[in-house]
Amino acid sequence: MKYLHLSLQYERAVQHPMQRFLTDSATLERSWLITWNLLGEGDVIYTLFYLIGDRERYKQHIAGAEGTVDYNITPVDDSSFYAYVREREKAIFKRFRTAFQQPSVVVVPPLAYRPNGRVDFDVVGEPDDLAGILDRLPDEITAEVSEVGEYDARPGVPAVDLTGRQREALRAAVEVGFYEYPRTGSVADVAEILDCATSTASTHLQKAEARLIRHCIGNRRPR
Repeated sequence: MKYLHLSLQYERAVQHPMQRFLTDSATLERSWLITWNLLGEGDVIYTLFYLIGDRERYKQHIAGAEGTVDYNITPVDDSSFYAYVREREKAIFKRFRTAFQQPSVVVVPPLAYRPNGRVDFDVVGEPDDLAGILDRLPDEITAEVSEVGEYDARPGVPAVDLTGRQREALRAAVEVGFYEYPRTGSVADVAEILDCATSTASTHLQKAEARLIRHCIGNRRPR
């Protein structure tokens, strides 16, 4: 089973309003499209996003975004939440998904939305069908293929829940031996690599560890 890892770049004029919000606002850090349902009434679609950022600011923008019909927000913790959105499908998205409507092609969620209109995700399928995807994309979307090969990703990779800074903190902690036994590095060593205060490095590590642990044993907290 072959796969492509695609990085798509949307021109700003055709970006979804919430894509532009991700670029323009410092209050929303990351966004992943977890799944979707295209069987709504008429041109209405249903989407489920996982986001990291300011929940209240997101609610203000999604409520007034062009195409939004309704939405529901479910907090995960202080800085992350799910957004279940019912909206009217934009013409560019209809043209986008047409590029993937081939018998063997499967888009593998989540789709990672990044600033400046970039979207990263995997696609699996037969080589001939995969090869034609780039030619079928709308002109307003440019694509870069960063990986090609046999698909062997493990499901449920916990790093999807981590912010970029939290991943940097974990990498630094591994590098300095913070997780070795016996421990050979300290939080201060991590802070030096990150060029931040020791207390800030400690916060990044604690939040990252909490998310990884919740992923491993289940996200529901005891009541």
